[in-house]
Amino acid sequence: MRHELDRGTLQSSIRAAALVFVVAWLFSVDLRAWIPVWLPIVILLAAEVEFVLRGRTERPRHESRRVAPGPEDADLGFGQLVEDDDGIRFVPPPARPERARRRLAWAVGGVLAAIVVALAVRSDRAATWQALSSDDRAKAETRFTAEAARIAGASVRVRCDDGYSFTGAGSDTLGIAFPRSGLTYLDPTVCRRLYDLAFRGRGSDERTIDSIIVLAHEAVHLGGERREGVTECLALQAAGPLAVRLGLDEGRARRLLDAAFSSRLAERNVIRAAYALPSSCRDGGALDRRPGDLRFPF
Repeated sequence: MRHELDRGTLQSSIRAAALVFVVAWLFSVDLRAWIPVWLPIVILLAAEVEFVLRGRTERPRHESRRVAPGPEDADLGFGQLVEDDDGIRFVPPPARPERARRRLAWAVGGVLAAIVVALAVRSDRAATWQALSSDDRAKAETRFTAEAARIAGASVRVRCDDGYSFTGAGSDTLGIAFPRSGLTYLDPTVCRRLYDLAFRGRGSDERTIDSIIVLAHEAVHLGGERREGVTECLALQAAGPLAVRLGLDEGRARRLLDAAFSSRLAERNVIRAAYALPSSCRDGGALDRRPGDLRFPF
């Protein structure tokens, strides 16, 4: 009995947690950006499959003969004794809901759950780079190319890696440059954030400024710089004017870049050791492109 109670509690908890997550995912940009909606759905499905399989392997219970409550049970709350002109009579408790009603309730719940999932999937797809029309994607790549050429000081091309052929789906590689060919590929999520800012005026958070830094970083590579740490420092300085040109408020861009700069200074990730900012990446340092300006990096 205790085992069954624990299983029931666990099943209810998983269902409730998955439902809360899906609803929160629909209304939270952060969750949609970092966590795919299929994750709670898979957890919920696994719980239901476990419930069905465990139920089929358990021994069936022996049904005991059930006796409807009678007048002697009235003092226990099962029905009541009523006195009227005809004398004292027993009024039985209301009947339990029919199974058809239960099935209808489950069906309605299933339909509502399907609607929630469909809306979540549709919202997820609408926010991707691939959801844009081919004309919008081409227009965006032309704009990104012009901005990269301005930073690189050379004729370059920017392409969004639609099939993740170079950046890799789910990888940490958000951009890759081929200086000899004057070509760089950007992760589709980076392209979508840049598009939303430049063409729809949306996006003023850390992920947006990181995407701007990625574009500037690859543009610096295309300009001939190969050292990752130096490239990152130069990209941070180029990202400020680039952000403003793409439509970000200057004050907001300055605050976001200051936070990005501080974050990179404090980073101790061994995997990203090559991207560590050199000591000369500071106000008045050898890598400061505006040594007379007291503001760094923008």
